[in-house]
Amino acid sequence: APQPSDLRLEVNLAQRKLTVFKGNQPTGSYPVAVGSTEWPTPTGEWTIGQVIFNPRWVPPKEESWAEDEEIAEPGAPDNPLGQVQLVYDAPNSVHGTNEPASLGKAVSHGSIRIANDVGIEIAKQVMQAGGAGKDDAWVQNALANKTKREEVVIPNPVPIRVVGGS
Repeated sequence: APQPSDLRLEVNLAQRKLTVFKGNQPTGSYPVAVGSTEWPTPTGEWTIGQVIFNPRWVPPKEESWAEDEEIAEPGAPDNPLGQVQLVYDAPNSVHGTNEPASLGKAVSHGSIRIANDVGIEIAKQVMQAGGAGKDDAWVQNALANKTKREEVVIPNPVPIRVVGGS
């Protein structure tokens, strides 16, 4: 049977921080951008079952804000997902960003934005803890081919909890 992962992520919307826990020890805490008042980030508990390097952004056309947005291909400078995406409750995800100045603010449409380099590090930890069997060399190669989308299934999904708070 799959072993429960000893890695977990927690996002505090009020503090606009993502904390990585290994066992019960926090190993790192990072600023994130979260949903605006109008498009709040949902709270709850999920698992990350998929990591995507060089994600392709498809605007959610059913959302009013995205009606005039264009699809952004992997590696495109205007791709709002940056270099990596950790999917927990599609379309909600933790993803890199092409707007690093937004980190620490409540400005997204519900997703959780993180610095690209931090997102990549966390993705590596998630893949390792989740038994995906992708080493650093694989990651380097994926990132070097930045126009090629690479999707990784996480066999033992890693828990993520999103809390509100004040």
